[in-house]
Amino acid sequence: MKFSSIVCALTAAVSVIAAPVSSGSNNTNKTILLTNDDGWASTNIRATYKNLKNAGYEVIMVAPVSQRSGFGGQFLLPTTKNLTTGGEFNYPPAGSPSWDHEKDDMNIWYFNGTPSSCVAFALNYIMPKYYNNKTVDLVVSGPNEGTNMSPGLYTLSGTMGATYSAVNRGIPAIAFSGSNSNNSFYKDDVSKENDKTFTPNILAKKVVQLVDALFASYHNHPNMLPVTTGLNVNFGPVGADCMDPEYVFTRLDGPDSMTPSLAMNQTTGLPVWSFGYYPATFTCVFGDCDLPSEAWLITEKTCKASVSLFSIDYDADYKQASRVQSYLAPVLN
Repeated sequence: MKFSSIVCALTAAVSVIAAPVSSGSNNTNKTILLTNDDGWASTNIRATYKNLKNAGYEVIMVAPVSQRSGFGGQFLLPTTKNLTTGGEFNYPPAGSPSWDHEKDDMNIWYFNGTPSSCVAFALNYIMPKYYNNKTVDLVVSGPNEGTNMSPGLYTLSGTMGATYSAVNRGIPAIAFSGSNSNNSFYKDDVSKENDKTFTPNILAKKVVQLVDALFASYHNHPNMLPVTTGLNVNFGPVGADCMDPEYVFTRLDGPDSMTPSLAMNQTTGLPVWSFGYYPATFTCVFGDCDLPSEAWLITEKTCKASVSLFSIDYDADYKQASRVQSYLAPVLN
């Protein structure tokens, strides 16, 4: 997403996501589905695609044809077989098919939908039709243009929407978001392709590092992430002064967490974006309450990257549920 927020812990699980991979240690045996919400032509996703491929992974990229920031988990599909307007950066132009791949790389696809529907399009159409139902071992979403820190942007972010849609299907997923907020066309950045201080290249390198760490766990056990969980990763500002941000395990909520709100513009009389602090977002109920919040880490520290585990199990804590059940006992069957 273009806008940034200033805005748990890994727990034991009996049942875990089994991410099947072919035998052998070569990364080409591992398939990654790559998507985002900034569009298939953004520099961040193209740099990440290149770096993951260079690391030996088979990468199939399926991303929205246009900017889909702020669409959360919305599941939007094309209503015409051809684009009525041009894609992001007018790439491709209006009149092009509503989904297609790069002419020189069949592993790079666009789809006129949202990140969530891009995941479904990849898994339900592209993989069966063009890849013989190849197993997707991991979904990577991003790196996003702008941070996506909970709680405010967990449900708002299209980057996050892609990941929890994958986790809903039992596929491990990671959302990556950077602090750079100016979306750029990858063809305009060709001259920076080998610049080690260029933000998209730094983020792409760090994506590979974390993905490698997850896949390396197969040497010790056959599982990647606990069932119902995914990872949310946010990078602080990177560049020449921060080329290798340190990963820190964090929790979604806590100090400095902010929630979207609004204020009234006294001149126009219209509501405008704002963010607010609310007590509920500072309250720890689940996970390790001693972990720093991702918002605190990115706000207060430099050259860091937060790594938070999220869960799609939306049920409340057992004790909380029991208490409310007792309140409602007179009307419950």
